[in-house]
Amino acid sequence: MTRLCEICGSRSARYICQECGRAACEFCFIPERWLCMECYKKLAYPTPTPTEIRVNFPFKLFLIGFILTFIGTLILMLSSLSASSTQGGIIWIFPLPPFIFGTTQGENWLFLISIAFFIIFLAILIVIIYKSTKARIDI
Repeated sequence: MTRLCEICGSRSARYICQECGRAACEFCFIPERWLCMECYKKLAYPTPTPTEIRVNFPFKLFLIGFILTFIGTLILMLSSLSASSTQGGIIWIFPLPPFIFGTTQGENWLFLISIAFFIIFLAILIVIIYKSTKARIDI
């Protein structure tokens, strides 16, 4: 006569648990571990932690450069739509003063330069505030 499963008590036992020695059927036994369901539940397995995906610095630098190039291209395309009768321009390499040449329909170069200086001032101010809070840039 075959032994009954000591865990569920309904089916015939085919395995013996190596931890507790109880007879177990194929539904109440983990053959990969040679443990019954009760002993398998008692094992404390560490929960797998999700791996953190970190993007390295060269890729971040590439992405920032690509985004800036794309934004610059969009600005150039949009400026060509309103530049039907303009004959001038501006060349500005940042540490040097801007070089303005030509004329436009509306003399708004002063306004554009003041906006550029304001944006640069704002960027410098944000960097100073960010560094004063002792925040860490994680690159």
